[in-house]
Amino acid sequence: MSRPWQVLLAVALVTVGAGLIASRLEFRGSFVELLPEGAPEVRDLTRVSEKAGGDGYLVLMAKGATPEALKRYAAELQARLEALPEVRYVEHRYDVAFFRRHALLLLPTEKVAALRQDLQARVRYEKERASPLFVDLGAEEAPPTFEEIARKHTPDTAMPEMLASRDGSEVYLMIKPSGTAGDLDFARRFVATALETGRALAAASYPGVTLEATGNFQNRIEEDAVMRRDLSNAGLLSALIAVGLILLATRRVSALAVVGMPVVVGLVLTFAFAQGAIGHLNIVTGFLVAILIGLGIEYGVHLAMRYWEERERHGVREALTAAVRGTFGGALTSAFTNAAAFFVLMLAQFHAFQQFGLLAGLGVLMAVLSAYAVGPSLLAIAERIRPFRKEPAQGGVPQAQEALVSPTPAAPAAPEKPWRRWPTGLITAIALLVVGFAAYSVRVAPHLGFETNLRNLKGDSPASRLDDHITEQIGAPLNPAILAVDSLEQVREVEAVIARVKAENGANSVFLRTASLGDLVPSDTAGHAAELGLIRALLDGLPASSQADARVKDFRALVDAKPYGLEQVPVEARRRFEAVGGQGLFLLLFPSVSNYDTQDLNRWAAQLDQVVAGAKQKGIDLAVLDSNRIAARIFTLVQADGPFILWAAAAVVFAVIFISLRSFKKALLVAGPLFLGMTCLAGGMYLFDVQLNFINAVVLPNLLAIAVDNSVHLYHRYEEEGPGSLGRVVRNTGFAAVIATLSNAAGYGALLVANHQGLRSIGQIALLGVVSTFLGTTVFFPAMLALLERWRGRRSAVVPEAGAVVRSLNLGGADELSAESPGERKSA
Repeated sequence: MSRPWQVLLAVALVTVGAGLIASRLEFRGSFVELLPEGAPEVRDLTRVSEKAGGDGYLVLMAKGATPEALKRYAAELQARLEALPEVRYVEHRYDVAFFRRHALLLLPTEKVAALRQDLQARVRYEKERASPLFVDLGAEEAPPTFEEIARKHTPDTAMPEMLASRDGSEVYLMIKPSGTAGDLDFARRFVATALETGRALAAASYPGVTLEATGNFQNRIEEDAVMRRDLSNAGLLSALIAVGLILLATRRVSALAVVGMPVVVGLVLTFAFAQGAIGHLNIVTGFLVAILIGLGIEYGVHLAMRYWEERERHGVREALTAAVRGTFGGALTSAFTNAAAFFVLMLAQFHAFQQFGLLAGLGVLMAVLSAYAVGPSLLAIAERIRPFRKEPAQGGVPQAQEALVSPTPAAPAAPEKPWRRWPTGLITAIALLVVGFAAYSVRVAPHLGFETNLRNLKGDSPASRLDDHITEQIGAPLNPAILAVDSLEQVREVEAVIARVKAENGANSVFLRTASLGDLVPSDTAGHAAELGLIRALLDGLPASSQADARVKDFRALVDAKPYGLEQVPVEARRRFEAVGGQGLFLLLFPSVSNYDTQDLNRWAAQLDQVVAGAKQKGIDLAVLDSNRIAARIFTLVQADGPFILWAAAAVVFAVIFISLRSFKKALLVAGPLFLGMTCLAGGMYLFDVQLNFINAVVLPNLLAIAVDNSVHLYHRYEEEGPGSLGRVVRNTGFAAVIATLSNAAGYGALLVANHQGLRSIGQIALLGVVSTFLGTTVFFPAMLALLERWRGRRSAVVPEAGAVVRSLNLGGADELSAESPGERKSA
């Protein structure tokens, strides 16, 4: 390594160029981004959003004044908001009087007939009592009065007079913007403008009135802010913990550069690729920064610690050569194992898993290449700046430079600290404890659950709490499913399909009700005309004494109402059902179940699919906009992918180890403790009440790849040193493995500070997994090697000579001896 500065400059130039590309990478926190653009749910969302001119509302709640003052405030604010270019319309007050005048026209014909029958009985009763010959013997029960008939048959209006709480202390305005919630730049500007407009009006004319926001737009903004803050904090915390671990392990400030700079290079190259290949990060790939920091420093830690170990006995050139040769094989094996396990995720159906697997696998490869491309140069530069130890100068050449350009005589080796031999009984007890906990884990594994509450993954927020409150006050969700059709006739056909699906599912139905223009426009005009004509004749036949009854006059007004069409429906009532530019109509479908329980979501999505299929049979191309349907699709994909991906990752990890070691017995020896540790994860999850969900499930196959590193490095070093060296291997390579394990735990564990519950669950399950696999690979594995070595030693009764180099445990054959010299090993 005679030109380390030139190497460093070349790498720096490449990193700066990649950094410029990576700086354009954006983060998208919507669940929609977890599915491919070609998914039916995403295509429907795009189609309906284009027709609706957006995907939801911004809902403002005003309070802090009397009900009358709030009404005036809301009316003025509605006018000001509708004057903004970003606003299509605002819903707050409706022309209820119009629908009250035409109430009988909106009743089903059979209900109008029932009204006629009740009126007929009352009219006959009134006529009998108006006759001068009538004698009341008290034998006949009086029919309902006109007042009672009115209460029984007058329908509720299709909508409330205004959007407000039951006691009038709060008023709500539902604002339909011209953009979408997915465009976060627009969403932030739009929400800020709406709130500023409302607060300015309150400050000028309505002191004491306060505003709060919820709805799709505010929820998206809050979720994005929480996730960005969480991911940023997790990345920073992971980096700080990594710095602390490096300093603790090496006690050298130079180690920060030797280990940290390659990690930065690998991250920048990975995210530059992400910008070119994908263009954005999502909720699953967003936490890769913290993860790759934890994974990336491992390679630099092993290289640096091996170099300083060799430097105790050799000069710089020899130490660098021995460190690279001594660690590169294990590092390359572990990196390829990691990458292979990550790449297995690309076989998943779930789009987010595919992207995570691609970026994580590439990131691991970038990390190991950066570590060995930059690490030796950084170690050489560190020696020039501050030599590890004094070298005897030769021929007037500076000591550090001489150490780099010519072989240096080996210095006397420092006396090695004697390793105390642990009792066989203690080692056996340790191994049995790990095996016992694995058996306990197998027993409790069937009791582990899958998180079914979406709210527990999203976490709580002011907007979500306000959303729940308003939903409870107005009695309907703020974001029902939107079904797009072409005409009013199709609306009625789809409503019939919904009614049939609801009836077929019976008590299992998740449909509450529908809302459409069909509810606001008369349907059976001829049937209504006939029934209303009969009612008019009945009212005309009433005695003069009954004609003055106020309710009779109301019935006359209802009977005399004229049929009307879509054009006569008040605009504030019909615009939520009309597509932009007259492209069609919308039907709203409200659920009767929680939007957060995945079991209910799965039923909801399945019954929606039944509606879509039923509409298709009638020749209607029905498009559905519904975020809950997308969430259900994600859950289904994750549950389908999980077992396959986990078993595939296990097979790939074992295959890579087998290819590297070229021996089935050796591969089984290395991989067995890993799988034992993974089994222990179930026990840890059960004890700490951690559940799987569609976000943290991505961690499981990764744990296999991450944890195998310790086994690989320990075994490579043990194979190199030979039987009798286990104490030295555990003390040196085992210590580096502990540091690497802590760095992995730091990468994932940093997510424990997240406010977003889904991200926090990743940290929980990953931290348990790292600890569990550590038990298998770094506690049980050395114990097993020690027991096998002692057992074989008793069988052969032969004590190997000091420094003898043999195949570890002779697993490759009884007579097979190593042809490698000390300081060398097989590479991957």
